[in-house]
Amino acid sequence: MNTVINAIAFFGECMVEHRTDGTSYFGGDTFNTAWYLTSLLQQTSLPKPAVKYATAIGHDQHSQRFQTLLAQVGIGCDLVVTHPSKTMGTYWIKLAQNGERSFEFAREQSAARVYFKSNELFSNALNTKAVDAIYLSGISIAILCEEQLTYLLELLTRFKQQGGMVFFDNNYRASLWHGRKPQSAYLAVMNLANIAFLTLDDEFAIYGTRTLDEALTCHQNSKEQLLIIRQGPLPCVIKKPHSHELIYVAAEQLHEQCIVDTCAAGDAFAAGFLAQWLVCERQASDAIRRAAQFAHKVAAEVIQHHGALIAPHLLPTLDSEEVISA
Repeated sequence: MNTVINAIAFFGECMVEHRTDGTSYFGGDTFNTAWYLTSLLQQTSLPKPAVKYATAIGHDQHSQRFQTLLAQVGIGCDLVVTHPSKTMGTYWIKLAQNGERSFEFAREQSAARVYFKSNELFSNALNTKAVDAIYLSGISIAILCEEQLTYLLELLTRFKQQGGMVFFDNNYRASLWHGRKPQSAYLAVMNLANIAFLTLDDEFAIYGTRTLDEALTCHQNSKEQLLIIRQGPLPCVIKKPHSHELIYVAAEQLHEQCIVDTCAAGDAFAAGFLAQWLVCERQASDAIRRAAQFAHKVAAEVIQHHGALIAPHLLPTLDSEEVISA
């Protein structure tokens, strides 16, 4: 993985988030990761990639607020499309006493679901290598119809052939598949992914596996991938490219009373990993382990606060001993 990454494009659906305290903001798995990655990278003066977000929004007030937010936090919005009649989806968060969340969605008019029907911004960015890496998730592919999904996979295949990198989070929501079987779509993206962030419970739900070994068997042909398997409060499991060795990295341990909202924990983990990995000596023998350790720190902080996004000043700081010298 020696590709120089000057720009990363995140594709997905960002939604209006209504929180339990009565306030509203924004949330969506790939957007959460883009937002946290941007916030973390802004801590350092070292060379870092530009972060862009690719989605579709509307003309309404929430959409305008969202576009303003992108500009304020430094996320590139040149891949954002404004749909003439559709808008952003909406969700409401409900929390159990242990911090586990449930959602109520209203996303029928979500413009992101027809992103590839109205523009060629994303395809042009990939074909011209205006970005060096693409980040997408299981939700990113679930919201697309078969025609758009096929088109996206063709774009990603050409992008990969041109030397681009693909980062994938398996974030699985069964309700978004509407009776469709997700396995073929997941495997198609996994065959292209350079780095895959996998939540073990989601792997079980997608492929019908029951153990870590069975889950790894589903990806035994992914020899060139870096697999990072999250297990909640248990250690994450890392499988390096061209290696059968498994690396276990312990999670941060929190008292149950400290866990307020687990929303976006996995998204924050991915952002923490990428932030540390992108500014580390990526070829260092312990770079991946250090990135995973930092990812756990970021996720642990996020779940101690309400909502998908927490204030940037609350995030842990990239350790100067873990980054290359200026």
